[in-house]
Amino acid sequence: MPENPEGPPRDGPPAERNEEGSAAPLRREEGDERSTPRKDLLAAAAIGALSLFVMALSLWMPIPGGTLYSAPGLLPFLTGLTLLAMAFGLGLTAVRRGGGRGLLEDFGGGGRDFFSDVENRRLALLLGTILLYVILVDMVTFDLRIPLGLMGLVYRFSSFEFITIFILTFILRIFWRAPTLKCLLISLATATFLSAIFRYGFKVLLPGSA
Repeated sequence: MPENPEGPPRDGPPAERNEEGSAAPLRREEGDERSTPRKDLLAAAAIGALSLFVMALSLWMPIPGGTLYSAPGLLPFLTGLTLLAMAFGLGLTAVRRGGGRGLLEDFGGGGRDFFSDVENRRLALLLGTILLYVILVDMVTFDLRIPLGLMGLVYRFSSFEFITIFILTFILRIFWRAPTLKCLLISLATATFLSAIFRYGFKVLLPGSA
């Protein structure tokens, strides 16, 4: 008798087969599932709401110099406007792909569908962290001026830099998963560099600056 080319029978159930007929596992690991139009639409709505909130808070900030370029809320407003444009593009694409079908009738199910994916839960955590950042920047205000003793130079360290360094370190630690010291050094360098550009280059007052 000819030998069985596939070898002796194996114990256990036969391998599952996909639509093409080849044996392949059909289960996906958690977080490996691709995004759906409904998930994209829900994400766009969350980002859009956060963007509007940031823009509203930036408009409520006082303007010491009386001009647009001296407004501390200019940078947060532009950031929120950019996020709003991105959210609009994502939401429009999701609607065209059918993400809005039956969403109102099954809003609870859509929320469960969104939070069932690990990447969407990470996105929700990121949005919550950004919301906390905006609230802290609006509530906490101080402006330290430290003389350097070099030709009368004074180093300014405001609440904006402090909160930015703290929040950015947390975000990098959670999502990048690098060592805490490395995240802190990168956050410190980034916040200091950007603050110097807007404060001394563009002459824009930052939130928390006097």
